[in-house]
Amino acid sequence: MFEIGKEYNRKSDIHEIYKGQAQGGIATPKDFPVVFIFTSDTGEQHGYRDEYRDDGVFWYTGEGQVGDMKMEAGNKAILKHVKSKKIIHVFEYTRKAHVRFLGTAECLGYHEETRPDRDGQDRKVFVFHLDIDSAPGNIQVSEYKAVYGSNKLKDLRNKTIEELRDAALSKAPLTASAKEKREAAYYRSEALKIYVIVRSKGLCEGCSSEAPFQTKKGPFLECHHVHRLADGGPDHPQNVVALCPNCHRRAHYAKDSAEFNNKLKAVAVTAEKNAV
Repeated sequence: MFEIGKEYNRKSDIHEIYKGQAQGGIATPKDFPVVFIFTSDTGEQHGYRDEYRDDGVFWYTGEGQVGDMKMEAGNKAILKHVKSKKIIHVFEYTRKAHVRFLGTAECLGYHEETRPDRDGQDRKVFVFHLDIDSAPGNIQVSEYKAVYGSNKLKDLRNKTIEELRDAALSKAPLTASAKEKREAAYYRSEALKIYVIVRSKGLCEGCSSEAPFQTKKGPFLECHHVHRLADGGPDHPQNVVALCPNCHRRAHYAKDSAEFNNKLKAVAVTAEKNAV
């Protein structure tokens, strides 16, 4: 239906084909079993703050510009998408009228927060917890085996690079509980961080220099997501590189950050091809 990482014109490539609301962050086409959600950082001043969390789950702000959000329309479509047999498709704005497809998602639940509305008044908002699958179609995804407790996370450092990659690509089975899926997302996120550092062999994937120093856990390099998604980025090995602190800051703050990130995207893809 859509290709991971590919950019689409929202109007001509999505709504002219599938219909659904052409404005706003959530679209619910009537004739297709899908829910489209769109994220960007332009609405943060109005309380629309979307972000990846440290546990690997993406927090997505519901719809409703003024007053308390209500669990209806697009918000209800997200929460009830499994029951209604609809698949959530996640897109991120890259430039005016254009979005990048980031993958499909499952809603694991939501919580409520107090944030400002369009008029600056405090109101209740819904923040949905999404488990985004950003694995390209040609990538084999391992079935996740439920693990609980920090001792299992510590075991990750004893795994081979092949085992780490499997863990970084693991998914909870469809029959797993919400708790198991959250645990799977966290386990997968931690495995990915370790895997990318091991894949780098201690060299910055931006400038090829050795890590500035060694820690008790190995070379000091930082994981950087080459696709922004509120600076968290899709949790997939093909989207993440290991950088020294200087290159990491360059990727975020330098005048040539856009060009540098484009270079890093190619580096990440090549690194994955060489690692498997």
